Amino acid sequence: MARIVLTNAQLFDGQSAPRRGVHVVVSGRRIESLSEGPVPETGADDRTHDLAGRTLMPGMVQGHFHSHFGAFGTGISSPILGLEASPAYHGILAARNVQTALNCGFTSIIGSSNADGVDLAVKDAVGHGLIPGPRILACTREFMTTGEQADGNNSSWFMNLGNRGLTRTLDGADQWRHAAREEIGRGCDVVKVSSGQGHGAAPTVDECYMTDAELEAVVSVAHSRGALVRSHCPTRPAILQAARLSVDIIDHADRIDPECIDEILKAGSIVAPSMLFSFRLMQMIDNWDPASGPFPMGGAAGEEGEDAQARVRLMREDWEHTCRYMPEAAAAGIKMIVGDDFGVPGMPHGDYGSELELYVKQLGVSAQEVLTWATRNGASLMGRGDELGTVAPGKLADLIVVEGDPLSDITCLKDPARVSAVIKNGEWLKDTL
Repeated sequence: MARIVLTNAQLFDGQSAPRRGVHVVVSGRRIESLSEGPVPETGADDRTHDLAGRTLMPGMVQGHFHSHFGAFGTGISSPILGLEASPAYHGILAARNVQTALNCGFTSIIGSSNADGVDLAVKDAVGHGLIPGPRILACTREFMTTGEQADGNNSSWFMNLGNRGLTRTLDGADQWRHAAREEIGRGCDVVKVSSGQGHGAAPTVDECYMTDAELEAVVSVAHSRGALVRSHCPTRPAILQAARLSVDIIDHADRIDPECIDEILKAGSIVAPSMLFSFRLMQMIDNWDPASGPFPMGGAAGEEGEDAQARVRLMREDWEHTCRYMPEAAAAGIKMIVGDDFGVPGMPHGDYGSELELYVKQLGVSAQEVLTWATRNGASLMGRGDELGTVAPGKLADLIVVEGDPLSDITCLKDPARVSAVIKNGEWLKDTL
């Protein structure tokens, strides 16, 4: 069998300090060997590349991925997210977005809420070989309670919409249980729920939307069927509820604090900070003139003047709180993953490296740790830590080659052209070496 032989790499294996002069041999779908010193002997059919000090590392995991965000460049051009375009258009857009992620070095994706089963469709398209793409954990629509801040029907009830986009409004444990069974039965791997108001587009409110019984019903169904549960959790009560009821992924965690940190550690939940969206929103606030009217994102109907200024002041307080406590959470040992709301305004798909840069430069987390979030932690969350997320003999060959050293300059991952090779399951899906 022809092998792939990559020599003279700077290896970041997903867990240890980088090593120079490493040779990696791939046979079939798996890594055959790692070695230093003399270059391994090769056969006539082997494909050999001298990486000349380029960085070789595990394929990364996008842990919060809205597959069809970005329709017509806006992502929010309709009363309800997920109705910006037809399902067919969203499917084509999702196919492009997952290929963009692959091109940027992400060989796996964990979905977040999406409309019309788009995640399932694009997962099948990749699995059937119709398009190249990462492996995908498909997500459900976003489950939420009637009348909550994100319930699209609040503003469009008079339209009598049959299709509610990426939202699914439910009340009572029986409805939540039924919805989880239904969407997991269709093939979804992740159930997304909305637990509290906030994260960027609106200030946090110190409350939980759903009852313990409703969330317990979803978690019980999902875990009994091998699926994950992720929760939009900006508020302190929502974070505590999610941790205490064994939610797998706590998204955003804007109002995390020492008590939340303790509960998350007890639960073993993973946090997806998704802070780039909030950071970009702060930049918009800095350039906003209150005299021009309501703040363009999150402004309520009729809101102006002092009301608008109060809203953005509260949003900034949320941001400053997150910046204070998220590094403490990471230092305490909470596992984090990367992934953000790419596809919304100011957040184009493909700009994934900017999120990694933010954690290094804004939070002071080391580049090596952030890369561990993007590799080993993501693979562990997917239940594939024994096969993915690190580079070791016997592991699946999900590998990327980077022009530059992301451990000393994380910004090199902002340029897709500097990801010169992507190998998934031992197959070359990108090669510009």
